[in-house]
Amino acid sequence: MLNRRIRILLAAALTVPFLGAAAVATRAGTTAAGAAPVVPAPTVDPANPTTGTHLRLGLRVSARAATPNLLEIDSGFASSLRGTGGPFQLVVRDSGGAVLDTLWLDDPLATRVYGNKEKAHDTPRAKEADVVVDLPVTDTAFVVDVVLADRRIGQVEVASLIAACRNAPLPCATI
Repeated sequence: MLNRRIRILLAAALTVPFLGAAAVATRAGTTAAGAAPVVPAPTVDPANPTTGTHLRLGLRVSARAATPNLLEIDSGFASSLRGTGGPFQLVVRDSGGAVLDTLWLDDPLATRVYGNKEKAHDTPRAKEADVVVDLPVTDTAFVVDVVLADRRIGQVEVASLIAACRNAPLPCATI
């Protein structure tokens, strides 16, 4: 009786891993067949700053002005994680004024405070804040409008940076 139980447990212990491996292999085969093909990331072309590079823009922001304190092109790609709304916007325009790209962010001057004894939640505003963002580079980009609460508070010209960084080693900065 004891030998029979040991044999059944031993058979189960040897069979279960094989069944699990077969199920995983079957599932992996279906996923690979039905999944989209993997596309490799484009390579960085140092002669062309619009291929595989991003524009890093640093700003000192107040309620009425935005002053650039960092302007460079570096290798790598801008994040694909983008907000769909917010009071702070960076609008990339071409020389004709057409919008090429818009990046929405939270208000950089708003700071959130939790656990204050007088108030459970408070949002005091700072006078100034530093913001650094990465934007995709396009060779037709001319200016970046900085908008806070539907009011343009600054404009940064980027066309000369893109032209200056052609055939230059990366990172390439003007500020």
